[in-house]
Amino acid sequence: MKFEKRVFLILLCPALVYVLCASGVLFAYIHAHPGALIPRWLSVPIFCLFVLTILLPSFFVRRAARKQSKVEGVEEAHVRRVRAIKGLKMGLIVWGIIFLNNVRMLLQGSIPWTFAIPGSAVVALMIVVSWISLRRLQRAEAAGEENKHRQTL
Repeated sequence: MKFEKRVFLILLCPALVYVLCASGVLFAYIHAHPGALIPRWLSVPIFCLFVLTILLPSFFVRRAARKQSKVEGVEEAHVRRVRAIKGLKMGLIVWGIIFLNNVRMLLQGSIPWTFAIPGSAVVALMIVVSWISLRRLQRAEAAGEENKHRQTL
């Protein structure tokens, strides 16, 4: 199986499981208790599953990328890094939009401070992690370009 397909499946499967589980549980609870607020005992496991959905695939993708980097050539490494840079930039845009939406909802008063602060902190953490990863990848790409330039001279 090609590396890109493997990474796609590693990222897609846990996300689908999360969406199906979280939406199924919420649908069942809302259907059984119409008009009631969603209790904390239900939202905390859904949040933990969300965090697990982010952490587990990133662990397996990192392992797969390390294995792949051992066998790929210079050009393939360049293409992989360029794709990863584009993906991280898109991720930064998405997390930025989510953060701005949190701020908007907080200023409108549609969510209370007690929920907005932890949620915004998680989103800000994801922005910082994505930014640091993007910077490291761009430095690695610049070093790879410099090495390629030295080899042609």
